[in-house]
Amino acid sequence: MKHVFLIKPSPDQSKSDSLVKNIARVMEGRDYVIFFSEYKDHVKEIVKNYPEKTRFYSVGGDGFFNQVIQNLVHTDHEVVCLPFGTGNDFSRAIHRHMTPEAILKATLDQPAIPIDTILVNNERYCVNVGCFGLDALIANTVHDVKTPKSTAYVASILRNISRYKFAKVKVMVQNDLLFNDRVTLCAFCNGRFYGGGFQISPKSKINDGLIDMVILPKVNRLFAPYYIYKILRKDLNSCKDVVVKQVKECVITTPAAMNLDGEKKEAAKYHLVVQPKSLNLVI
Repeated sequence: MKHVFLIKPSPDQSKSDSLVKNIARVMEGRDYVIFFSEYKDHVKEIVKNYPEKTRFYSVGGDGFFNQVIQNLVHTDHEVVCLPFGTGNDFSRAIHRHMTPEAILKATLDQPAIPIDTILVNNERYCVNVGCFGLDALIANTVHDVKTPKSTAYVASILRNISRYKFAKVKVMVQNDLLFNDRVTLCAFCNGRFYGGGFQISPKSKINDGLIDMVILPKVNRLFAPYYIYKILRKDLNSCKDVVVKQVKECVITTPAAMNLDGEKKEAAKYHLVVQPKSLNLVI
């Protein structure tokens, strides 16, 4: 099987150079090639050149991994997620805090397993989390906060909560109204982590054929520290005012933009449908 590395270049060229050297050391004696993504749709063009079953390595952050998988869902290809970005939430869920080199070594001879994805508006796949509330605003701005990664999410909440205009979200499941109110946090999860390492849905599984919905309705801003504490304790779902439900499909209507695997997406309505075992992931 061919091994194809798809790399999102780092602003720090020395990091990219070091990464390439590490890949060469681990892959010595194997059939592999390295591509740097240089422009929009470059990844798509590269994947098209490999019609036979191939193992692709996504080397970047959550947004880049999302870009890569768009071309691999519902194919025989395999994918390995190597963290080389800012948040790396999906990699954290499946690989803990392993370095790209350690993950590469550990996965070289591992078989792929089929995992779920979420199809959004019949046009884009989500592998980790899609969110619409304050969490989406945070996801879009968390990397602007000049604090260590470990505290950036909390700092972003505190910075944004005072000016956040609670978005109204309507959720329909099988033509039944499940929720219709303003929200503080609103996440639809395949994976568990978002926001640079916070578990919004600790029990989510990437291969159970279900979307885990977590909605925190509008709360008094003064209570924000309490809910931050519950998130840090991985215990937000225990709050009586939090809506938690597993679904296979739902329709969300909201004026708010969606943050999908770290990337902003805007639409009038969002139709989410789980795609069971649609992506071959190597863990």
